[in-house]
Amino acid sequence: MKKLNLSGFDLGFIIAFAVVALLGGGAWWYLSGELQAAQTDVANAKADFDRYSTKYDIVVSPSNGKALQSNIDLIKAQIDPLIQAKLLPKENKLRSIDKEDPVAWKHDLDDEVHRLDGAAKLHGVTLPPNFYFGFSRYISQSPSDEQTAVLRKQMVGVEQFTTILINAQVKDIEAIRRTYEEDPHTGAGNASGPAAESSHLGGYSLNAAGNAYTAYPFEVDFEATPENLRPILNNLIQSPYVFIVRTLSIQNSIPNSPLINDLDKLAGPPASSVVDTAPGEVAATTSTKGPQFLFGNSTLKIKARIDMIEWKSDISEGKR
Repeated sequence: MKKLNLSGFDLGFIIAFAVVALLGGGAWWYLSGELQAAQTDVANAKADFDRYSTKYDIVVSPSNGKALQSNIDLIKAQIDPLIQAKLLPKENKLRSIDKEDPVAWKHDLDDEVHRLDGAAKLHGVTLPPNFYFGFSRYISQSPSDEQTAVLRKQMVGVEQFTTILINAQVKDIEAIRRTYEEDPHTGAGNASGPAAESSHLGGYSLNAAGNAYTAYPFEVDFEATPENLRPILNNLIQSPYVFIVRTLSIQNSIPNSPLINDLDKLAGPPASSVVDTAPGEVAATTSTKGPQFLFGNSTLKIKARIDMIEWKSDISEGKR
């Protein structure tokens, strides 16, 4: 029997062939399994589609596609006027606000602070000493050019809801806080230090999905009566700028309702009056106090979290 002599090259070639064959077989086995799984998924998806299309009478056809597009166009036609009237009215200037020279912006801020301070005094609204309406960090400094754009937008929001509070003749405005949007948006944006706490609201603005709008958060502390609070909320809703009241934390100066045995105390002791009366009649009595209110004479200490919405999307952008 002839002995088979294999060189090193022949052995290497045989081994390589065996490895390639094994890898090829493994790949075929794996890919065939994946193909079968994909075919199963497709069959299940088609079964689901057939079931739902039969259940809800959904038939995919060119005519139904045109009907669907017609409905979409109709909805857009109904929504477009609402967006223009409520979210993008002519009085709303947020979209047109751009950056400004820092010196000019600082001058505008000082003028606005003086105007609001004078309006508060005219309406009897108490403000903290040296109040700067959320911009106290710029009493002695100026921002950069790039920072002025967002600061101008925030100033518009502060001016709008502060004017609403002043016109409602609230008792006082104790604090106005804003997020420091002009700073780099890193971390949670938490306030730090006693100087920052008076006007710095932790966090940053929020951009909605698709950049449809940006929400700028504010927080304001004030005191008012229940009668004042109603027109404040109504005027926020009616404003050409979109304000969303996120939270209201209210502390009543009179937390408890009067009890029945307190009614006599509220009325005060009666004072007898001497009048000519017939025999057997009781002398008339009058209260020593005037009319007393059971409810409605308290004051409310309110902390309001308010978002100002800058609407950026337009209905025309969604048309195809």
